[in-house]
Amino acid sequence: MNRKSHSGVFLMEMIGVVFFFLLCAGICTRIFTKADLISREASDLNRAVIIAQSSCEVFKEKGKEGLKEVFALKESGSNEEPSRMEFDKNGESMTSGQAVFSAEADFQETDEMVLTIKKGEKILYTLTVNRHENGS
Repeated sequence: MNRKSHSGVFLMEMIGVVFFFLLCAGICTRIFTKADLISREASDLNRAVIIAQSSCEVFKEKGKEGLKEVFALKESGSNEEPSRMEFDKNGESMTSGQAVFSAEADFQETDEMVLTIKKGEKILYTLTVNRHENGS
């Protein structure tokens, strides 16, 4: 009787199956990591839009003085530097500490403001608003 061992073929099949599962696990890990990054960026953009809208509504209602009052606007010393406001991770205005978001308000004229929301050095959102005085 001449018996052949099939363990070599079985071992090759198992190596192939393990390699296939490792490849699938690597692809899934990469997809989930990318999805998490996209989710974080979307959350930051959403927070930036809310900050910009809130700031612009205050500017439209009360002007530059309203921004100083509500959001602690810090004016720059020169006309070339934009004024700044700082916000925490929840979009709440803060006067000191480690701000997550910063808003730079560039007043073009007395009735126009360009607001740029940043996280670190990355620009997330820019909004231009015009303020119209009521005739009453």
